[in-house]
Amino acid sequence: MNAASLLLPILIAVRLLAQTPCDTSGPIPFEDHSKWGYLSANGVVIPPRFDSAGLFGAEGAVACVANDCGIIGKTGSFITPTWNRQSQPFPENYSDGLAPAEKGGRWGYVDRTRSIVIPFQYMYAGRFDHGMARVRLNDKFFFINKTGTRITPEFDGAFDFHESLAAVVVGKNVGYIRRDGSFALLPLHHSASGIDFSEGLAAIRVNEKVGFMDTAGRVVIEPKYDDVYPFSDGLAPVELAGKWGYVDKSGNAVVPIHYDIGHMFSEGLASVEIGGKWRYIDRRGRLAIPTTFDAAMPFCGGIAAVETFQKAGERSQGCRTQLYKGKHGMINHAGNYLWRDAEEQTWPSPFCR
Repeated sequence: MNAASLLLPILIAVRLLAQTPCDTSGPIPFEDHSKWGYLSANGVVIPPRFDSAGLFGAEGAVACVANDCGIIGKTGSFITPTWNRQSQPFPENYSDGLAPAEKGGRWGYVDRTRSIVIPFQYMYAGRFDHGMARVRLNDKFFFINKTGTRITPEFDGAFDFHESLAAVVVGKNVGYIRRDGSFALLPLHHSASGIDFSEGLAAIRVNEKVGFMDTAGRVVIEPKYDDVYPFSDGLAPVELAGKWGYVDKSGNAVVPIHYDIGHMFSEGLASVEIGGKWRYIDRRGRLAIPTTFDAAMPFCGGIAAVETFQKAGERSQGCRTQLYKGKHGMINHAGNYLWRDAEEQTWPSPFCR
């Protein structure tokens, strides 16, 4: 696996994380004329010069200039010795001094010099947090420490820790463990999209309907929705009969359920789709930015990725994919472009038809 396959274009990456809280400590990468730079709410902070650029974590971001790759700081300078882009292993984002890396179809961990710390043996390896990382070995998930020792039981599925609890799958049910691997909440309910605890609540599915419980396992919002995502900014997206709206922690419908798609709130705004157009609303459901877009992602670090485009036919390469022609852009909270493609681009949908 090379660097390009690890560092996906930012709009695709953000789209897949549209229902995930903003989790970056630095400026946001953007691509301009096949080079990558970084933006903040104040504009371009690192001019485009990289051939690939990852998201910032607390320990920097992995980026490449031609065949030289390394960790950069927020000024855009390399803060570690560089390595050849084609060499293995290629690390992902660092945390707790270690980074997941892949070699020969297996995952392990390397330090900042790319020395192997935990051997390549896992089918999946997540980032370290509080000295723990989630891994998959064969068909089981568990958490390890920084020496590679398993420190929790094995589960049929597992998610990262949020608010000191991690969702784990046992059979068809979901429970929640503490960092020592003991159960804080036994696996009693089926899963829903809002599986992680956020702002003290997590989703539960009962008789095919979804609501929310607190960290003591008490049901605080009765299961009556088809799906929900986690709370953020005091509100949660909820789906009913194919439409989305938002409820508060008392279960009150604060924003009516009539959108085709509703992303999680971030920085006081949420991107929603209705009638094929995207817009941003505030926590009362009022239009916050007058402009509409053909695609709009949640705000992160004071900026949001948007697209304006038209359909431009299809491409058959492995599978049928819709082509779009238009412009990518990054906007601030006022809806002003901090950066936008100078010329129209053509790009494929990341999804097969």
